[in-house]
Amino acid sequence: MYTCDDYDEAVVKKYTKFVGEKEVKRLTKLFKPEKFVGNWKQVLCSPSTRLFGSGPKFSSVEATYKLKKNGLVSVTNDAYDGEFNRVSISGVSRARKDEVPTCRTVEFNLRKNEGDYWILYATPSFETIIVVAPIILKIFNCPLVITNNFGFYVLTKDRKKFWKTEEQTHVVGTLKKYGFTQLWNGPIATGETYDL
Repeated sequence: MYTCDDYDEAVVKKYTKFVGEKEVKRLTKLFKPEKFVGNWKQVLCSPSTRLFGSGPKFSSVEATYKLKKNGLVSVTNDAYDGEFNRVSISGVSRARKDEVPTCRTVEFNLRKNEGDYWILYATPSFETIIVVAPIILKIFNCPLVITNNFGFYVLTKDRKKFWKTEEQTHVVGTLKKYGFTQLWNGPIATGETYDL
């Protein structure tokens, strides 16, 4: 029976194949923990992310990342649900391999299973990123990729700046390049909810 000796290493290879070696090198060079941590606002996502308990029915979606002493990143997601109740979920993210910090996992406290969290794109300033959620099964300790482009989230440090610049054009172009063009995985804007 065939097994993978290092599951994380095998997933990193799948990530590199999907994103492209040149782009992974660019993203790895751009990635700095101090740029990754902080408060992110979601501006786009795919309808398919509903299966993860998130998706376009949520508004004012924010993610707060904080660096922990052990190199992990704490994750807190806050949003308004479809009935305008404030909801929150917390967890932790880690790099599958330190040399490729953009091939990450995220595990939320309520779900207790580690999912893949791949950074597909980042602006040179690292103020906007596209995070994709592939569907991968672990078979005999080896990753079996069902689909690389199941769902995505576009996160930005400045929501207003994102919509006022050409950055949205670059993001949509990248999503098209990687096959996020179907009814189930294409981009939908994430709205904001305001107190009246």
